[in-house]
Amino acid sequence: MTDDDLERVLRDAFDAKARTAVGDTTAPRPLDVSIRRVRPFRHRSSWLAPLAAAAVVAALAAGLVVAFRGQLGGQDVVAGHATKIGTATPTIPGRSTAAPSSAPATTLTTPVHVALKFSDGSQFGVGIPIIAYLSRKITDARPFAAATVVTVNGRPAAGAWYFESSGAQPGYPLEAHYRLQGYWPAHSKISMELPVKGLSAGKGLAFDDSLTLAFSTGAANIATVDDTTHTLTLVSDGTSVGTFPVSLGATNTPTRRGTKVIMERGASICMTGPGYHECNVQWTQRLTYDGEYLHAAPWNIANLGHFDSSNGCTNLSTADAARLYKLLEIGDVVQYANASGPAMRLGDGYGDWNVSWPQWLTGGALATR
Repeated sequence: MTDDDLERVLRDAFDAKARTAVGDTTAPRPLDVSIRRVRPFRHRSSWLAPLAAAAVVAALAAGLVVAFRGQLGGQDVVAGHATKIGTATPTIPGRSTAAPSSAPATTLTTPVHVALKFSDGSQFGVGIPIIAYLSRKITDARPFAAATVVTVNGRPAAGAWYFESSGAQPGYPLEAHYRLQGYWPAHSKISMELPVKGLSAGKGLAFDDSLTLAFSTGAANIATVDDTTHTLTLVSDGTSVGTFPVSLGATNTPTRRGTKVIMERGASICMTGPGYHECNVQWTQRLTYDGEYLHAAPWNIANLGHFDSSNGCTNLSTADAARLYKLLEIGDVVQYANASGPAMRLGDGYGDWNVSWPQWLTGGALATR
């Protein structure tokens, strides 16, 4: 084989090997692969030329791969795609490792926990709101409101949430109340589904749980307190039950006016305020966080039905307080249309019914639609 023949064979072999190693879709920068011409040995055997050709082809192919890898910055090329050698892509929580560099990474979210005030299976009066506590002050309540499904006796209810800052539950700075435009229907079954887990609560916030609630309502008990006649009148399911003499708050400790809802009850409790501490106060039914109650006040019998002299509570005789304690329940409504004190507000207790429906639909501290 002549030198020219050898050079031609080697060039053809090199071209074929290069195409196999690189792939059809990759065009590497031209390399200097010229072969230095050498003088043939004088007495080489006929088998030496093919053997030398094969060795040179292998060497050139290996050299080509090394040289080509060097041009790609230490990368292997497979089917036209580059993969970094000797490295692995780390897994970062909340971030997609498959997204291209131009795509924004998913932002890590802070969980917002939701807790309900009441548990399943309870019975309440028709004025009770559904109360939810939130572990953080969210910035977007619309997903929360949109996900809520409430039914009354199996039929969809047209209610709405109203949000406000709260100190009622430690660790939960925001609370939300759900109610209808009017009171719940009496003797009804109410259920709520709150499938909010994973939904946004605003930028960087997401709810971390979903909840359900099922409760019932009793009779439609509506008590009306008239500070002009110093009486309380109770109507149950549209029928008058009776009228009871009362004494409301004195001038320096007036009773709030507006609509209140019974929050809790106690057969006998201690009451403490400016200048007094009384225990064994009987048949108590709380109306505000700061201590307005319906309760027995045997020490104030002379003023019942005639004069306001309490510390803000609604004083009753022991017999009347005991009777009302048996008739009423948490969630029942007590209206004070003309009491002498300041207007009842939502945060003073379950003061939901002192907020007009158009205002309620605004969502309060957060828009809900």
